Amino acid sequence: MPKLPAPNEFTPGQLGTADAVFEILNRIKDLSGDRAQIVEWIRAKWFANSAERRSADPVAQLEQQRKRASNVITGMQQYGLLSAKRDPLEPTELGVKLLGLASNPSKGHRLFSTFLLRERHGVELLQVAVDVRSRDGVVTKKQIDDELRARGYQVSTNSSYAGKLRQWLEPSGVVDMYWNVDVQVLFELSGTTPDEIRIWRSLTPPQRAVIEVLRLRALGNGTPIQSAELLELLRQRGVEFNAGLVGRQVYEPLSSAGLIERALKEAGRGGKGGTVRLTQRAMDLDVALIDGLELGDVPPDLQAELNRSTDSILNDLASSHTGVKGIALELLSLRVAADLGLIPAEMRLRSAQTGGAEVDIVAEGAHLHFSRWLFQCKNQTAPVALSVLAKEIGMATLLRAQVVVILTTGAFAKSVIEYAREAAESTAIQVVLIDKHSLANYRTKGPAGLRSELHDVAVGALRRKRSQLVEVPKE
Repeated sequence: MPKLPAPNEFTPGQLGTADAVFEILNRIKDLSGDRAQIVEWIRAKWFANSAERRSADPVAQLEQQRKRASNVITGMQQYGLLSAKRDPLEPTELGVKLLGLASNPSKGHRLFSTFLLRERHGVELLQVAVDVRSRDGVVTKKQIDDELRARGYQVSTNSSYAGKLRQWLEPSGVVDMYWNVDVQVLFELSGTTPDEIRIWRSLTPPQRAVIEVLRLRALGNGTPIQSAELLELLRQRGVEFNAGLVGRQVYEPLSSAGLIERALKEAGRGGKGGTVRLTQRAMDLDVALIDGLELGDVPPDLQAELNRSTDSILNDLASSHTGVKGIALELLSLRVAADLGLIPAEMRLRSAQTGGAEVDIVAEGAHLHFSRWLFQCKNQTAPVALSVLAKEIGMATLLRAQVVVILTTGAFAKSVIEYAREAAESTAIQVVLIDKHSLANYRTKGPAGLRSELHDVAVGALRRKRSQLVEVPKE
């Protein structure tokens, strides 16, 4: 599970200015890396007045101040500036380069930001900020942390890691204190942009293979390649594709994304013929970086859609296009799980396999206790039948889940509602039923409306399960 680096006390806010990084690196050099002397220097400069509550015990106060000074060093190690060696302290290659730019702090901050973006999840963090702003209009610490958790990141309660990483990125101009991202600076520093990340991660394996093959060809021969030759190269690489649908499933999406240019002769129109070449946009993609990004456990093709509003997702559930409905149903299941503070752990059944009809996910939560939730989401007008709930309760037993959520764009059969009540009374499982009326409330009131409804369900389950205590033998 990916996580952001822990800065500890190594923050511009704690040190007074981002330029302090150059001062510390220079002092480490002057003191030949002697850890005790460096810790004492950091303590005297930034923590001499800290731990006031321990002022009655000077020894304990001094110990606490030294601990905080040591935390600055630990943070610098986490941020790639110092090696893991304890004593003497040694700057990494990055630390040495930054030290050489002490007289040009602007250039130094850009170098540091480039490292943090590419090597310490900075690109992923700013991707989250862009997506949250696009979806919600504003960005807050809580939204950032919630979105990171929803994407599979490890984020502790009251974590400040995201905000502190942003603080170190701010001097380069790539982001400001309000989480506004300068996409042009992001591209200059990291070599990629949120749009490029979405495009690449939304491509299917055959589409990616086409780009990879054409990029290799472009290194030695930039001329267009015959489609038949390209398809043969794909076969040699073991890429699976439907030859009869390659135009619609591979070439057209790549062309629409601005990644290839295709020239067709009349005889080849709509088929596999013609020639294909990469655009400059495709050549400029930093594929290695994007593939190396840890954007969580959400399937890559859904990553491109995570910035969409809940309203637009719900609208797409009524689309006549099965692909559009399928993506919308998957996004809805992920959005509901995220808004409930859960982390998606597995997608057991994807809507791509069911023509947009249903999707199955497992999500987990760590609130006052661990809980595992099973979500079965159905996009249908007919009432959900009892067999659906019976199957999910069986799966909940198998997967040791505590909560089963059945979500439908329609309604539930009366037998499903009755069985849900019975399950609450006779088992350790809680059943949550979300129908079209609940979704309408979710659309209007947002996450708060959804959580309020589930709270009411939980209170009802509490009352029904109270009878289970009567059945427990008394000593």
